[in-house]
Amino acid sequence: MKKNLPYNNHISDDEFLNSLPEIETSFSKSKEEVWDELSGLMEDKQKITIPPTVTLNRFTFRHRVIYAVAALVVVLLATGVFIRFYTKTVISEMGQQITALLPDGSTIELNAGSTISYHPYYWKWQRHVHFEGEGFFKVQKGKSFEVVSAKGKTMVLGTSFNIYSRKDEYKVTCYTGKVRVVNNSSGQSADIEPNQQAMIDNGHVIKQDKTNTENTISWRDGMFIFTAAPILDVLDEIERQYGVIIKTKEKLNYNYTGNFTRDQSIEDVLHTVCLALNLTYKKVNNGYMVSK
Repeated sequence: MKKNLPYNNHISDDEFLNSLPEIETSFSKSKEEVWDELSGLMEDKQKITIPPTVTLNRFTFRHRVIYAVAALVVVLLATGVFIRFYTKTVISEMGQQITALLPDGSTIELNAGSTISYHPYYWKWQRHVHFEGEGFFKVQKGKSFEVVSAKGKTMVLGTSFNIYSRKDEYKVTCYTGKVRVVNNSSGQSADIEPNQQAMIDNGHVIKQDKTNTENTISWRDGMFIFTAAPILDVLDEIERQYGVIIKTKEKLNYNYTGNFTRDQSIEDVLHTVCLALNLTYKKVNNGYMVSK
């Protein structure tokens, strides 16, 4: 240890430094080694690094764009499918007659027990109707109008006509314009004009002239006219118009000629029909029974 000198205003720097106590250091590294380490740290600080989060953010943004585009494509496809295949169905229940209005202003008067279905949002590209039952069509002029049923197809432009499509019977009556009737199974067709009728029988399209068109569409006025019609067909029509069930005990091979109107009671109608064929009827729990 150095000796402390008394305080003196004129002491030199060297003498002052020498007068300080000696301090033992515990550094094990040389100044060169320390300098090298400091230099290395300074170089590391000066390096420009890109945080991993930046790369991740770019990656995420790119994929978000891809997902958004894919989602948009899916939405557009779903919308297109919806527009193309969405179907509206109109049903005229038993005991009622209704009129269906189509998107272009065309109308279909539906007899009882009739059904139509079509694609309303695709209508301006394709006027296409699926139909079963009986209906009177008034078609606005425009693109081809097509009515498809189980047995046949009817193609028109602008016209009015009646279609009867029940069970195995398919019959089209033209009132105005021109109608083409096509057999679904054979492809055979026939063009008919006002007061003509075409029916499909055993795979053939049969054309008839001078049809009594007024009787054909008398149902629109609530009157039902039959000429040598099978009794079972007559009873089926009574069921549809009154919304009841009519059963038969025996096989009834009769033909009926006559008429009835919807303003009559069902008992009056059954009485008139059964009387003409020497049949009887009675009321049962779920409807009526007709027998010999």
